[in-house]
Parts: sequence; structure tokens; C-alpha cells
Amino acid sequence: MKPNKTTDINNFLISKLGLNSKAIELGIKLANKNGTSLPITLWSHSIISTHDLNELYKYIYRTNS
Repeated sequence: MKPNKTTDINNFLISKLGLNSKAIELGIKLANKNGTSLPITLWSHSIISTHDLNELYKYIYRTNS
């Protein structure tokens, strides 16, 4: 069975961008609270850089194509 998209994105954030699970959990909580996307939330709270945001969007685009 293929992992779901959320698991894929979490794995990318951990393995490629070096985030830990606590940072991802915080990002998810803030995104849900503020009604924003996870990538924008991570970037706007300085959890990831602009470069990392770009890499995350490229990953999401590739996996949805």
C-alpha cells in the first residue's frame, strides 16, 4: 500500500529539509488554527526558508503530476 500524501510530505520535510516531527506538528496546528496551507505557515513562522519553501512546492508539484 502506498503511503498517503500527508505521510509523503512529512517524510520530505524530515528527510530533505531536516525538520523534526515537533516542528511539523507545530506547523500543522498553526495552519489549522489560521486556515492557511502548511507550506506557507512553515515559511511565515520562519520554520523553513524561502529556498525550502520553493523546494517543498516543487516536491508537491512533482508528486501531484
